[in-house]
Amino acid sequence: MERTEVIVAGAGPTGLFLAGELALRGVGVIVLDRLAETDPTIKAGSVNVASAELLDRRGLLPEAEAAQRRFLESAGKFGPTVEAAKRGGRRFLAAGHFAGFLFDNDLIDQSDPVLAAHRAVSNGLGVPQQEVERMLGERCAQLGVDLRRGVEVHGVRDTGESVTVETSAGEFAASWLVAADGGRSVIRKQLGVEFDGTDPDMTGYQAIAEFDDASGLRPGWTWTPRGVYAYGPVPGRIFLSRFRKPPRDRDAPVSVEELQEAVRDVTGVPVTITGIHGRATRFTDNARQARHYRRGRVFLAGDAAHVHSPLGGQGLNLGLGDAANLGWKLAATVQGWAPAGLLDTYETERHPVGAWVLDWTRAQVALLRGDERTEQLRKIVGGELLQVPAAMNRIVALSSGILQHYDVADGAEAPVGSIAGDVELTSGTRLADHAHDGRFVLVDRSPDGRFAVPGLEDRLAYVADPSGEPSLLVRPDGVIVWASSGGDDQKLLDAALARWAGAK
Repeated sequence: MERTEVIVAGAGPTGLFLAGELALRGVGVIVLDRLAETDPTIKAGSVNVASAELLDRRGLLPEAEAAQRRFLESAGKFGPTVEAAKRGGRRFLAAGHFAGFLFDNDLIDQSDPVLAAHRAVSNGLGVPQQEVERMLGERCAQLGVDLRRGVEVHGVRDTGESVTVETSAGEFAASWLVAADGGRSVIRKQLGVEFDGTDPDMTGYQAIAEFDDASGLRPGWTWTPRGVYAYGPVPGRIFLSRFRKPPRDRDAPVSVEELQEAVRDVTGVPVTITGIHGRATRFTDNARQARHYRRGRVFLAGDAAHVHSPLGGQGLNLGLGDAANLGWKLAATVQGWAPAGLLDTYETERHPVGAWVLDWTRAQVALLRGDERTEQLRKIVGGELLQVPAAMNRIVALSSGILQHYDVADGAEAPVGSIAGDVELTSGTRLADHAHDGRFVLVDRSPDGRFAVPGLEDRLAYVADPSGEPSLLVRPDGVIVWASSGGDDQKLLDAALARWAGAK
C-alpha cells in the first residue's frame, strides 16, 4: 500500500490547483484520475477576474496572457467581446454574459474604485478550460506532484487517523483525502453526504462543429422562444440550451444528429452539421450542493461539492476558489502550525459562496424561458436595466467574483475580508509578485517598519513599502485579514496572525 500525506481524487482544474498549492508548501500529494489522458471535451471558454488573480498570485499570469493571445488569434474578429479583449490594456475587462445578455465594455464605468482595483489581469481572462488544465498540470509536474492517470476510485475507508482509498490500481493511504472527482463523485456518494438542490428543466449542448453553411447563425448570444444559443467567438463553436429534459442515457456521446436537431430547434435555422471536433458536451441546469464539505478526514471541492448550469462559466471559477481556500489550510494542518479550527473555516467560508452561485445560475435559467412574460422581462432587464452603467458595473463585478467577502475579523471594516486586487507598491512590484510561493504577505506601509514580524519567515513574506497607505496582511488565497486604520493596529495585527497564521 502506497502512503502519502494528501490524496486528491480528480485531475480537473480544482484538483490540479489544490495539488499545486499543497506541493508548493512541501506537502506530499498524490493525484488520482480515472481518465488516461486530459479530457478533450469543450468546456468553459474563459476564467473570471478572481480566478485570473489566483493564477497571477502564483506567477502564472504571463502564461494566461499568452493563452489569451492564442485564443484571440484563433477567434479573429468575431464579436464585441473579442474586440473588447484586444483593447483591454489597463482597463477592467468584462468577458461574459448574464442570461445571454453580453457585458458591454463601453458601458462600464472605469472610474469605479471596485473595478479599478482589479485591472491587472485584464489580458489573462480568455483562457479556455483546457488551457487552464494544461498550465496547472505543468505546474504540478514542476512541483513534483505524483499524478496517476487511468486510476479509478472504488471506495474510501476513514479510520479517524488516516484515509485509505481503494482503486483499480490497488490501495493508497493518506492523512487526508480531497474529493474533486466531479458532480457524480463516487466518494461523496459513498460517504452518504446529502446533495440537496433542484432537478433540471433545461438541456444544453456545446461543441466545435463543422457546418455546411452557418451563415444564418448570429454571432454572439441570441435568445429565441425555444431557447438561447451562442455562436463563436471561435469559428464553429456552438453553445445552446432549451427547456427539455435530458435524454435517459446522459452518458451517451452526443451524436451529430442529436446536436443538429437541437441547433435547428433553438435557432430556427436549417443548418446541416457535417462533423464535430473532439467531443460535444451535454449539460443540464441540475443545481445541487453538498450539505457539508467535510466528513472526517475527507473534503469535497469543485463539482463534487456543487453542480449547476454552466451559464457564465461559474463552475470552473467556483472550483478554483475552493482549491485556493482549502489548499493552504490543509498544508498548514499537515505541517503542524494551523491554528485551532482552521480547517473548519473551509466550509464556513466556501459553502455560502457555492449557494450564492447556484442561485446566480438559477436566476439566469429563469430569464431564458420562452414564454411571453419572460420575453417581456428580458426586454426590461436587457433593454433598460443593463443599459445603465451602474447596473452594468454591479452585474459585472458580481460575475467576476471580486465581491466575495469572508468574516475574517470581528467587526472589521473593508477592505478586511475582501479579495486583494491589484495592489501596487513603491518598489515597482505588486503584491501578487510576493505571493508566488504561497505564503501570507504582510505589506508594511509604516514609515519605520513597525509591523515587522520576526520568526515567521516560513509562512509569511514581509514587504516594506513606506508609502503611507494602509498596511495589509493577506492570506495565501488572496483574502485581506488585517488592514491598518490608525487605531489598535498592532493588537489587531497580532490577533489576525494568531487566528490565521498560527503566530503566538
